[in-house]
Amino acid sequence: MSQQTANKTNSAEKEMEVLISRLTALSKLGLEMTRHCIDVTEAIPRVIRAQVDAQVDAILEGATNASGEDLSLLQFFSLKSSTVEPAGPTWYSTPAPTPAQMEARYPPGVNDDIPHYVVCIGRVPGLYTSSQDAEDQVCGVPDMSRRKKDTRAEALRWYREQHALGKTMRVSEVPPPTPGASSSRHYVTLGTVKFSVHID
Repeated sequence: MSQQTANKTNSAEKEMEVLISRLTALSKLGLEMTRHCIDVTEAIPRVIRAQVDAQVDAILEGATNASGEDLSLLQFFSLKSSTVEPAGPTWYSTPAPTPAQMEARYPPGVNDDIPHYVVCIGRVPGLYTSSQDAEDQVCGVPDMSRRKKDTRAEALRWYREQHALGKTMRVSEVPPPTPGASSSRHYVTLGTVKFSVHID
């Protein structure tokens, strides 16, 4: 082997040693990076769990029930879920009887001089001699209208005044018949009744 060939062989061996050394260093670095990735991956759920626990504890510290006692976690989330407002009934209206129809329905009689309860906006508008009967017609009805009058004549007079102002209406939770049944009918949604639980 000539000197020139020996020099080339030595040079190639040294270069190979350098490359192997660099490859070894890169492998160690890769292993180190992999270990750090595993550590971080394992730590993330623990940190998130700790943050969630801290937030829940902070919420529960401020949440009390009506008696001032601390709420348990189950009670707290039960109350929070009840704040969703369920849809209430939809109220429908149709025209109430005219004053002439009311006078025909309640003609003069033996009860003329006793108190009458006038329902102008309710389930069945009309004159009632019992407070409970009148209450049954307006209980739960939005924008209901009821008034006590001393006599039948006064009750009919007040109904006539309210009718002239457009403040008489038959209201029901049940949808009325289809509009095609009568061109004089109109249908208005008065509103809905809702409830919610609020925690101060």
